[in-house]
Amino acid sequence: MDDNFTKKILVIDDEIYIRDSVIGFLEDFGFEVIDAENGRTGLERFEKENPDLVLCDLRMPEMDGLEVLAEVAKNNPKTPIIIVSGAGNISDTVEALRLGAWDYIIKPIQDMNVLYHAVSKAFERAQLIREKHQYQKDLEKANKELKVSLETLERARDQLVQSEKMAALGELVAGVAHEINTPVGVGVTAASFLDAKTSEFKKIYSSGDIKRSDLENYLKTVQEVSNSILINMERAAELISSFKQVAVDQSSESRRRFNLKEYINEILLSLRPRYKKTGHEIKVKCDEQIELNSFPGAFSQVLNNLIMNSLIHGFENVDKGIIQIDITRKGDSILFIYKDDGKGMNKEQKEKAFDPFYTTMRGKGGTGLGMSIVFNLITQTLKGSIECDSSPGNGVCFTMKFPEHWEDS
Repeated sequence: MDDNFTKKILVIDDEIYIRDSVIGFLEDFGFEVIDAENGRTGLERFEKENPDLVLCDLRMPEMDGLEVLAEVAKNNPKTPIIIVSGAGNISDTVEALRLGAWDYIIKPIQDMNVLYHAVSKAFERAQLIREKHQYQKDLEKANKELKVSLETLERARDQLVQSEKMAALGELVAGVAHEINTPVGVGVTAASFLDAKTSEFKKIYSSGDIKRSDLENYLKTVQEVSNSILINMERAAELISSFKQVAVDQSSESRRRFNLKEYINEILLSLRPRYKKTGHEIKVKCDEQIELNSFPGAFSQVLNNLIMNSLIHGFENVDKGIIQIDITRKGDSILFIYKDDGKGMNKEQKEKAFDPFYTTMRGKGGTGLGMSIVFNLITQTLKGSIECDSSPGNGVCFTMKFPEHWEDS
């Protein structure tokens, strides 16, 4: 009942004895009650006093209850209105409910508890509506905040993915640079040796004391050293060409046609510095005639991440591991099976393998994005599917399938 002291009720009725009896009854329950003798005065008091509930008679002079109801419902639809109607005004009562009345009471009111029940029920309903409205506002606010948080997370994820790509590209640059040093170094040494031999030969030639054997020895040296320089420069050029194409593809999202077997060889050549000093071996079985019209950068990133996953995780504490890559054409699709014979994964690791930021090497430099990137590239960029099968001690097998020719949706 204490809550009633904060509630104001407007009683509109042209019969003073009804108003007085209703006012007295409601005031006994602690309500603040104001009244009006007709509809027009009632609307004026409504606008001035802003009551929490309206009790309104239907039949009144100047402005009847239906007109009052229409005005209140139009301008203040959240204010409860209870219609007080004579027993013979059923059609008017129905019309009042259609216009927005919350409830109705038949007069004369034989039991005032009926009035109290109707008023209490109306206030409870109004409270529920306010709470629902507040919940909706809170939910909308929470959704907006969640959307902002999600957008922030997506931007952070994209930045991390880009960082991961750039890190892989940086490692590729460092590895290829190191790999190129060998043939270039041999070439420079051979060229220096040839320069020294040429200087010696020039001295002999200038002295006029040249022999046929001197010329033959010099020509033999030139032939051998030239061949060595040529072989090593061709090796360097091959490395640079492979690196250039793979690097461009990894930093690009362009689509083009490419021979899959040749491209895999280029990727493996660029990755060779990462595993050549280990006991690990990569075997490839792929039809040389398969050509994809797809995204080489995505494929390169997938293969790069799978191989690095094997080298870092699968072959941890393993001296000699084998990676097997089997690619076949199945109708209009490519079946890509990647296996390693490393330490494998337990059930939890397998279930979380593609989850973003999941890593078993937290604190050791692992971002947990490598396999998540693989999943997204296969399922979204290449429009394919990927499944993982693994158990402890039995290595891992990734089965991927994607269209041979990528088509716009």
